[in-house]
Amino acid sequence: MAHTIKLGSPEPTRSQRGCAAQSNRCRRLLILVSVVSVALAVGLAVSLAIFAVRRPSNRPPSAGRGPTEAAITRACGVTRYPALCANELTKLPGAAAAGDAADLVPMSLDATRRRVAGALSNASALAVGAPAVADCLELLDVAGELLERSVRAVAAASPANSTDAAAAAHTDDDVMTWLSAALTYYDTCHDRLQQAGADDDVRAQMLEYLTNLGEHLSNSLAIFKELGGGISGVNRRRLLLDASNNEDDDDDVGFVPPRWVKHSDRRLLVAAAADIVPDMVVAQDGSGTHLSIGDAVEAAPEYGSRRVVIYVKAGEYTENVRIGRSKTNLMLIGAGAGETLVVGRRSVEDGFKTFDTATVSVLADGFMMRDMTVENRAGAVRRQAVALLLSGDHAVAYRCAVLGYQDTLYAHAQRHFYGECEVAGTVDVVWGNAAAVLQNCTLRARRPMPGQKNTLTAQGRTDPNQSTGISLHRCRLLPAPELAAAAYPTPTYLGRPWKLYARVVYMVSFMAEHVAAAGWLAWDASGRAPDSTVYYGEYQNSGPGAAVAGRVAWPGLHVITLEAEAMEFTVGRFIDGDSWLPPTGVAFVAGLT
Repeated sequence: MAHTIKLGSPEPTRSQRGCAAQSNRCRRLLILVSVVSVALAVGLAVSLAIFAVRRPSNRPPSAGRGPTEAAITRACGVTRYPALCANELTKLPGAAAAGDAADLVPMSLDATRRRVAGALSNASALAVGAPAVADCLELLDVAGELLERSVRAVAAASPANSTDAAAAAHTDDDVMTWLSAALTYYDTCHDRLQQAGADDDVRAQMLEYLTNLGEHLSNSLAIFKELGGGISGVNRRRLLLDASNNEDDDDDVGFVPPRWVKHSDRRLLVAAAADIVPDMVVAQDGSGTHLSIGDAVEAAPEYGSRRVVIYVKAGEYTENVRIGRSKTNLMLIGAGAGETLVVGRRSVEDGFKTFDTATVSVLADGFMMRDMTVENRAGAVRRQAVALLLSGDHAVAYRCAVLGYQDTLYAHAQRHFYGECEVAGTVDVVWGNAAAVLQNCTLRARRPMPGQKNTLTAQGRTDPNQSTGISLHRCRLLPAPELAAAAYPTPTYLGRPWKLYARVVYMVSFMAEHVAAAGWLAWDASGRAPDSTVYYGEYQNSGPGAAVAGRVAWPGLHVITLEAEAMEFTVGRFIDGDSWLPPTGVAFVAGLT
């Protein structure tokens, strides 16, 4: 079933983000976009000009052609839309100084960033009274921010710009994540406009402003992937260090989390609740600083670099919690999965768009959560009803339960790690276009509506260069009690391809008898096999449902036999986990074992 995706409420009078109800918010957004765009245009133009002039070239131009022509031909030759690429690059002022295709990388990124800013500016008049357009503005604003980060990181790699230490600290994996996510935000925006509910004239005008924007994003992603590597001097796409080689490891922790988690965060994920001094406490009985999780989130600082801990005492909290982009580095700690519960009941059958159904939605970077249950109790009959939505980078969920039916866990964009969690649902249980690893997790298939088939994943990769997908490592695929009691009247499949380049891998996991012998399901009722562009992998799984002899005969299905191929989907390689997870303290395995 196609997903309906939206940022904002379906009822403008109740919206926290829709322009119909909050025109002031839209004005602030548009003013901010305009001011930031001008400032960035000046600053980035200077940086890029210096980069283009002073960056040493290490490749001679092709014989018989000038440096610019040869560089553009090579750069555009790696893209999916080479004619569009060549037309764009030949018009760039700095291209004349490019003696090497790699010189065009930051120019390509900045040109695409400016196109996103242009679409935002052009659409400003359309946003008032048009929630779908307002949602697109927010999504495109995030895409523009990610492109800005990418341009700065690439430009900072030049010796001429070495003073930008913060930008220079980023890696190839960071930029690949941001560019992949920028395309995902565009796709989400475009999908929203294509759905019912938007005025035809307004939708047509907005789509005109987006003309070729997706193609430009795709081209910039391809050019960076092929020509922009090594911006930090270290290629992070490497074999992970073993636990014995991790200098950040502590004997009393006993695991090797990815290094993108700070040491202090690592302690927070494993420390006893009594040993943690939170910044805020949520308690229904009034014994804390706040009565609701939403109030505590609202009180948290904006764009903070310091970890802010919110402890949520045991109890059932009936609320829909939204953690916006500005609430960075928040951590929710509960009293235990099953003890601290956040419960919502929104669904598309009630008039909400899928994005709005989430019981907990997180758009901010650096979010962490442990020892909590997040549940959507809309039920199977209410169709799409998200429990947890994560869209920010470097997100961690540890020892949590995420419960729902259709679309339970929406791993929307950027890099996520889910450790020792339980995820339960029916149709498209884990879906989205993040680079997400679920490790040591339990996926429980529940009993769906009559006539439905259970699908555990629905991955949304739209471009072959996106560094996204779903990796399930050392997990357990089990039937929920009500499904087992019914003697499995509903087949359960490992996944179905939501988008053209869907990518899902199961490794070293246990699959119970409820998993269908065919393993994978076509997207629609036609039963047509997906294109060979999908990548579905199975590696050394066990259990009665893991037999591969009866699997579908799809060209995109890979029974992986080489350890090196499986390693590409481990925590360290797939989500660059060795660079950000260790400080969190979350238990994880860096490689396959």
